[in-house]
Amino acid sequence: MEVEMRDALERANRDPAVHAVVLTGAGRGFCAGADMAMLKARSDGGESSPKVFGTTPTETREANFSQRLSYLLRLRKPLIAAINGAVAGIGLCMALYCDIRLMAPGAKLSTAFARRGLIAEHGIAWMLPRLIGPMAAFDLLYSGRVVTAEEAQQMGLVRVLEAADFLAAALAYTDELIAASSPR
Repeated sequence: MEVEMRDALERANRDPAVHAVVLTGAGRGFCAGADMAMLKARSDGGESSPKVFGTTPTETREANFSQRLSYLLRLRKPLIAAINGAVAGIGLCMALYCDIRLMAPGAKLSTAFARRGLIAEHGIAWMLPRLIGPMAAFDLLYSGRVVTAEEAQQMGLVRVLEAADFLAAALAYTDELIAASSPR
């Protein structure tokens, strides 16, 4: 799925007809985070790493730690996260790399890493303090607690879109952004 997402974003980046990209989840959630079964297999000494970058497992891990999500920053068009439901761990990391984060009312987020004995990875420990300040970032990173969309908006992390149809509202916001702004 990650390879497909990267490919879709690269195609959107090259396509002059695309003026912005909305990244959202299918179903009820945005992204619940890493595959916990895969993490357990790794911690038990197994090697269940998918070939995300089409290489050997060792090369996959090296590529993962060097530039897992930084390609999102190279998108030359606005990247908008439409957080339609639960977002945690690496899913939250992806959302933080977006230029704008819109969130459905009542949706929840969590950094989750601390509660799973994991390090805050993929740049979240660097990005989060810059977006919401050190104290709020450390609170989220150290506690791994669940935060509602409304609290995340108070922190300045997201903008909650009050609408019966969240995705339609996010797309309308994006259309308005495109219409009102120069493509430069």
